[in-house]
Amino acid sequence: MSHLTTTIQRSTVEARRSACPGLFRMAKALDGGICRLKLTFGDLSAVQARCVADAAQRCGNGTIEITNRANLQIRGVRPEMEESLITALLEAGLGPLNDRGDDVRNVMISPFAGFDRTRLDVRPLALRVLTILQTNLLYQTLSPKFSILIDGGESVAMVDHPHDLWLSPIDLESSAPRFAFGVAGVPPTQADAQPALGSVATGQALGLITGILDIFIEWRRAHPQASRLRHMIGETGADYLVDQLELRLGAPLRSEKIANWRRAPARENGHLGLWPEVDNSNCFVGAMPLLGRLDPYLLQSLAELAAKYGNGKLRMTPWQSVLLPQVSIDDAKTTLAALEALGLVTNPKKVLATMISCSGSAGCGSALAATQSDGLKLASLLQSSPAVPPIHMSGCSKSCASPSAKPITLVATAAGRYDIFLCATNGPSRFGKLLAANVTIDEAAELIGENSGSGGPLYA
Repeated sequence: MSHLTTTIQRSTVEARRSACPGLFRMAKALDGGICRLKLTFGDLSAVQARCVADAAQRCGNGTIEITNRANLQIRGVRPEMEESLITALLEAGLGPLNDRGDDVRNVMISPFAGFDRTRLDVRPLALRVLTILQTNLLYQTLSPKFSILIDGGESVAMVDHPHDLWLSPIDLESSAPRFAFGVAGVPPTQADAQPALGSVATGQALGLITGILDIFIEWRRAHPQASRLRHMIGETGADYLVDQLELRLGAPLRSEKIANWRRAPARENGHLGLWPEVDNSNCFVGAMPLLGRLDPYLLQSLAELAAKYGNGKLRMTPWQSVLLPQVSIDDAKTTLAALEALGLVTNPKKVLATMISCSGSAGCGSALAATQSDGLKLASLLQSSPAVPPIHMSGCSKSCASPSAKPITLVATAAGRYDIFLCATNGPSRFGKLLAANVTIDEAAELIGENSGSGGPLYA
């Protein structure tokens, strides 16, 4: 793709009102520009991984972040290198289908989609949705934050991230499975969770998705400041949306059965370690880079492992980890050891296997503390503590690294000081309930260590 074409694409996209980084729009941060590279369902070939590693080193500061929607971010991009970076990534096949399609490539599926024959393979549907989003002129006007989850019912799946629209299968054992659906939330897994709005035959799933988008965009014409489905539902109520959908699809969507339906909870930490594939001759091997960050050397090394032991591809996950698919059973333990030798964590009992963090004050002007270095210090202090739940280090109250509350959240109040929250369904904060205020990392480690373990206050 030519330099001229790249420039035209950038000027088209930059006209949009958004603070979200993208491939063509570098968001400004303390450490330079941020280029967000949206991957199709987290997939990155070994060749593409080497290209990203080279581009991050040549055009940025070498920091590559895995995001909570299984994308990548290249940080520290220098202004004079932006065009070179965009061109390199486009030539590697990492761009959208057209110049306005980048912002709306927000369709999430499980990293394990299609590898469990007892579950619905949602990849064909998800690819159709992804294509329509990028090529339909009206859908290209959706907010860069607008997101869709198409769940296949996999035992390992990220189902606690809120989405504008979600689908999840029901009646998988029947000859005619259906999709439950909802908006502005997540598939319900608990008895007191917000129930699904209705269900639709799998053959009507695409029509349901486009119908919801059409209804929202039509409503938004009179409400131009609205950007998310929750804004429409807040004004019209959910019944308005379902009524309109039933008219469009010509079929009833609501039932008492769907109101009582709950999705099976996902398997905790199933993205780490070894996970056999369907035929039991291959497996996934999963590992967590420290705080979800890579550097060029590490990404190059992962590409080499994928080419040597797997199918030549890496798969990023919404847990900010990495999967190597189709590793033979004979090579699985060797691959696992190689990942650990690179500094990645594969054991979910390790604190750093589930700890996430924003860039902190080293890269973000809103952050009040150095969350990256503080997180590593906290993990070191907690390494001998039993059963420490997942921890989220947030440099401010915006919580950029996690769209949902984690079991433990440390929110920075000043350099080296944090409020500690424990996840609680009813708040009062969106992070949960306050355990301690304005504590140091050493004090936080002592509090978390004392209260960890089965049945302790952290699990109340």
